[in-house]
Amino acid sequence: MDSTIIADEDGSGIHYSSELERVRSAFWRDTPEERRLALMPFFWSTLAKNGIVLGNKEKGSRVLVKNNQLFSAPGYVEILTGRPWPEVVSNDLIRYKHPTVLQFVQQELGLDWTEVASIGGWEGYNLLASSVENAFFTNGGYERVPAEYSTPRMDELANLQDQIMTLWPETRSDAVTFGIALEYLKKHHPRLLYLALGESDDWSHARRYDRLLDYIHVFDGYLKQLWEFLQASDRYRGRTTLVLTTDHGRGIKPEDWVGHGEGIAGAEDIWIAVIGPDTPRRGEMELYPDVFQSDVAATVAAFFGLDYSKQDSEAGPPIPLAFGIEPGAGAGSP
Repeated sequence: MDSTIIADEDGSGIHYSSELERVRSAFWRDTPEERRLALMPFFWSTLAKNGIVLGNKEKGSRVLVKNNQLFSAPGYVEILTGRPWPEVVSNDLIRYKHPTVLQFVQQELGLDWTEVASIGGWEGYNLLASSVENAFFTNGGYERVPAEYSTPRMDELANLQDQIMTLWPETRSDAVTFGIALEYLKKHHPRLLYLALGESDDWSHARRYDRLLDYIHVFDGYLKQLWEFLQASDRYRGRTTLVLTTDHGRGIKPEDWVGHGEGIAGAEDIWIAVIGPDTPRRGEMELYPDVFQSDVAATVAAFFGLDYSKQDSEAGPPIPLAFGIEPGAGAGSP
């Protein structure tokens, strides 16, 4: 919880004293470390300790977006392809020509159609996930999972998605999207899953700081469910890496935290967490060289033993510390 935003009624969008009292009771603590633990107890008490967290610029660690648009589609494309592309300047539903790391891993390892999956709450995720149609399993927006790949739980969630009102009609509830993704893991056991959630952005654009905080707390519960499933699975336990990041940052003042885009200070700052058996248990990093959104693709590929520069020599490199290599150590590619 940000002390400046929560103190500004117009800036926070919290206009009822009872709601302000509720959210302060739930998430306000004396220090930033205590506040983030109250907001995301599972992430900070369990996940962060099992890997690395980059992006706290107050402690000398920054993760920066390279594209100059600083909104959704350019950010997703940068994450998935390893670099920004100048033609990506809108959130229009477009399939771009640039292959993604999801395609690269599938092709290099010869994976089946179900072994790579992209599941998200917005229809656009299906298009951004690959440069060609039907490369692997995708599910986005209000799309139902085809019967031959579905489960009773997926069908139940698909029925609910049209009944759960969301802020904007373009995206379904993240509860539905996460539920489908978890079911997909259980049934199809993919080697690589890209899960894209978006309600934090929705509540922010609606200027409802109380609901944003509530949502992030719910998201922390999703992480707990995912981690507990992975740890209970003989297939995934001790063999699985989670890479968490975001498509853009946001403004940092009461008047502009709702937005992002070119010219909004703070929108270029994001964060990355990497948790898995190949990553040292260092937790939150301090005084670490800058990392970029465009480094995510090569990092994901390297966890499969693949050199992403084979697909794109101009893509960002893997994050060294994700593989236990100190930056500048000259140890070569992981």
